[in-house]
Amino acid sequence: MSETQYIKTGCHLCWQQCGVILHVEDGVLKKCTPDPDHVGSGGYGCERLSAVSEFHYSEMRLNYPLKRKGERGEAKWERITWEQALTEIAEKLVAIRDEFGPEAVGKVGGTIHGPADWSSWRFFCHWGSPNFMNSGKNCGQLNTTVECAMYGWDGSGSAPELGVTKNIIMWGANPPESNQLKWNLVRACMDQGTKLVVIDPRLSEIAAAADLWLQIRPGTDGALGWGVINVLIEEGIYDKEFVEEWCSGFDQVAEKAKNYPPERVAEITEVPAEKIIELAHYCADGPTNFNWNLTCNHEGNGAGYAAAYTQAVIRSITGNMDRPGGNAIPGPISDDIDWYGAIGWELLFEHLENSDRDCVSAEHFPVCSKKMIRQFNEPIKKAWGGKGYGAAGYFFYPNTRGLVDAMRYGTPYPIKAFFIQCGNPLLTYTGAKNWHEALKKVDLLVGMDFFMTPSMALCDYVLPAASWIERPHMQLYWGLSTFNPCYKQPLPALHERKDDYYLWSELARRTGTQGEWPETLEGMYDLMLRPSGRTHGEIAESTPNYLLADQDYYHHKVNGYGFGTPSGKCELAPTTLAFAGEDPVPDYIEPSWSKYRTPDLAKEYPLVLTSGARKRPYWHTSYRELKTLRWQHQYPLLTINPEDARSLGIVDGEMVYIETPLGRVRQKARIDNGMKLGTVHAEAYWYFPEMPEEEPYLFGVWDTNINSILPDDYECSDIAGNLPFRGMLCKVYPCDTDLAYDQVVAPEVEG
Repeated sequence: MSETQYIKTGCHLCWQQCGVILHVEDGVLKKCTPDPDHVGSGGYGCERLSAVSEFHYSEMRLNYPLKRKGERGEAKWERITWEQALTEIAEKLVAIRDEFGPEAVGKVGGTIHGPADWSSWRFFCHWGSPNFMNSGKNCGQLNTTVECAMYGWDGSGSAPELGVTKNIIMWGANPPESNQLKWNLVRACMDQGTKLVVIDPRLSEIAAAADLWLQIRPGTDGALGWGVINVLIEEGIYDKEFVEEWCSGFDQVAEKAKNYPPERVAEITEVPAEKIIELAHYCADGPTNFNWNLTCNHEGNGAGYAAAYTQAVIRSITGNMDRPGGNAIPGPISDDIDWYGAIGWELLFEHLENSDRDCVSAEHFPVCSKKMIRQFNEPIKKAWGGKGYGAAGYFFYPNTRGLVDAMRYGTPYPIKAFFIQCGNPLLTYTGAKNWHEALKKVDLLVGMDFFMTPSMALCDYVLPAASWIERPHMQLYWGLSTFNPCYKQPLPALHERKDDYYLWSELARRTGTQGEWPETLEGMYDLMLRPSGRTHGEIAESTPNYLLADQDYYHHKVNGYGFGTPSGKCELAPTTLAFAGEDPVPDYIEPSWSKYRTPDLAKEYPLVLTSGARKRPYWHTSYRELKTLRWQHQYPLLTINPEDARSLGIVDGEMVYIETPLGRVRQKARIDNGMKLGTVHAEAYWYFPEMPEEEPYLFGVWDTNINSILPDDYECSDIAGNLPFRGMLCKVYPCDTDLAYDQVVAPEVEG
């Protein structure tokens, strides 16, 4: 008679880590269902759960270490042992360090995959290289640096509160696709009378539910923000008490806001003036929760900076920051977790201070450089009892073009070894053609992932990653989570899959890298948990099975210091950004390509292009290998307004070309009356696992990949080095060929 086990754990098919139950029959994973008792997700489960068993047993999974036999991209591999792979990689790392210095090693990672990010950060901090980042850079580095400079933390963990939040401002976000747990909470709040405002050029699912929808021209969020500030100040509906007692720089903000009356902002944003005024009143009539969004991190150049800055000012002068029902300042991880000591941030900070080198893009983006690390972090420590910002890497993460130029040209100094761990830079970053050339040029390229992706296909070594089903876990969210559940390893790892920590701990031991490196991932969790006096296993088997940081509202009033800024004030003209050489009260600037900034270019490329919105059932580039999910959404879609489609001769469901000055790709047209006239949205992250692996196919990465025709030039990125995914220009026209999986689509190399 068969025996069924019901194993509770946290799902990692996206970053939310909902509680789930694995149904295991005689050692075989049969299905995965939501955990109704989970304190975070409360029984919610999405359609991805139907694919968990297929994901675990997929014939396309990487199961053994592989070593390249032919040229990069030839798809010629030999199976080797972990021992051989680790020995050879370690020997090459030591040789590179001895000749070029520790900074000649770099790394990128993807969205959260358990220990992949923090274990590599630990290695790099102890090794002595600042040239590592993950895709969170383009999700949050601009927001993070602006908000930390203004009020000493970010609002990424903030959510509305049932029965308290009066209004929700959803600015450039669509949680039904990207954050279902928050969407569930938003709907619950709305059922109790909370009002919803949505700012989006698309009639997204959440926009359709809004009490007020502002259909903005992509890339003009900074102008809209200044328009709202103008109304708040001119009408005197800001929080005067909070501003007078806790803010500095208000006079500078008020003076600049005079330049942005609603009528002028309406011309820029194409949002009617009366709606701008209405938005301002929603912001002021709190408690109002402002959703933390990615949009401003994707607008590049001055457009992104103005967007992030003005949104932070609005949260502040309306008194909604650090207020119940408004935006919480979540603060550091639990005192029971030695996060800072485990990662070794201070070791890297000291190395940089004693080195004549900085991260490779510091010259172009001084906000993210070694001179700024303590400028950001020391005031944060004063406000939080000596604990710094958890994801301190956001204060120096390199820009992706900086990494590319260091690999490709050796400027400002060479990167000779590079790691890609659960990431896919050929898909996730603009300038994909430059990434292609750079990855082919380094001396050592190592990948670790679940599947053979276009980026993995260029590696020298490809290592099989164990998933959340095959490893113990503690939820850490880059050191920013205040809720830290622990789970025992659900099932043994299949074949020769290894957890991500294993790679870095083994390389540390083999290269003589300093620090304590427990042999197992669970041992590393135990090291982090030493302040708690408990082991990871003890917490995982307890009820409750999580740690929870002490949190309070009005923290700035009770901590004895104020906000985590140099002055202890909420600095509306941040001195930290001024120290970096930036205008602390930035004007709105048009996107790098726009009808006003580049009118000649707009004549040839008349449509505004936005991209990068998440699309279920996928998670960024992940899970196109899974048939259980793939049938639900088989091709990338270019969403276009019916009027634009008619004028261009475009038919719904047919192929179209999307062209920019950097080339063209193909997607299927989706005609949608809710899409803003003159604007199109292209899906990102697409490749086709069913296409050939070898060059020039690379699983069709050049056929539909919108990031292969978007720029990554330094001058197109914002002050933190974030890339321009939105608010660019393009033209669209019919394509007479359908997607053909055997068609060769080769890249045109950028100069």
